[in-house]
Amino acid sequence: MDLLEMNRGSHGRKGWFVDSTGVHVLEGKLSQPRPLSDQVVSGPVQGPSPYGQGDLRVGIVKKPASYGPVGLPAGMVKEPAPYEPVSLPAGMVKEPAPCGLGPWGGDGGQPWDDKVFTGIKKIFLTKGEAIYSIQMEYDCNGQSIWSVKHGCGNEGTPHLIQFEYPHEFLTCISGYYGSVAGDECRKVIKSLTFYTNRRRYGPYGEETGTYFTSTKNEGKIIGFHGRASSFLYAIGVHIQPSLSDRVCREPKGCPPQYQFNFYQ
Repeated sequence: MDLLEMNRGSHGRKGWFVDSTGVHVLEGKLSQPRPLSDQVVSGPVQGPSPYGQGDLRVGIVKKPASYGPVGLPAGMVKEPAPYEPVSLPAGMVKEPAPCGLGPWGGDGGQPWDDKVFTGIKKIFLTKGEAIYSIQMEYDCNGQSIWSVKHGCGNEGTPHLIQFEYPHEFLTCISGYYGSVAGDECRKVIKSLTFYTNRRRYGPYGEETGTYFTSTKNEGKIIGFHGRASSFLYAIGVHIQPSLSDRVCREPKGCPPQYQFNFYQ
């Protein structure tokens, strides 16, 4: 067999067949390869290609883009959009929030609050030397709900006020508050008058003492609050302002939203 030398880098023995082969190795240190994401190779490299002898042009290997919204450079995170009010369809106007007015009267009795509803259908009250009690039938999205009786209803003359709901709605109340015989220190509701978009109801009771009214805000009355025990000591309203009345002061006790908690 003859010795075989190939390309100055291989050696072996051959006859009819290549009986053995070997390589010449230059001893050196093996360097740690850089991560693939950091390797940048540019320019042509001479050497055989899978399809024959020629130039192999090696491109730049990029790191995978970090997670983020499409269309942003790697590493950048899109800031959340600032808060923007929900836009309403064209032609629609958002109604002002209801606000509380009053209560007017004395500070006796216990506080009560019917909160707000869709509308008011009936008012039942008893009167004598003052207003003894008051009770309302509310509409809650088509369902009739009676409030508890505020005050003492065991005596006095009863009156039922029935509105032509939903075409007739309450817009204003007025009345007087003052003292009663035997209790000069405490003020109670002496008289009440109710106004709707169609007519006036009352007055119910004696129009003596200090006058009050809710006419400083135009709109639809959708609830009542006040103070009561043996008498109706004070009364106030929750009103849905008209769209033309954009400014609505909210005294203490005004509900921030629609609630149905009338058994307080």
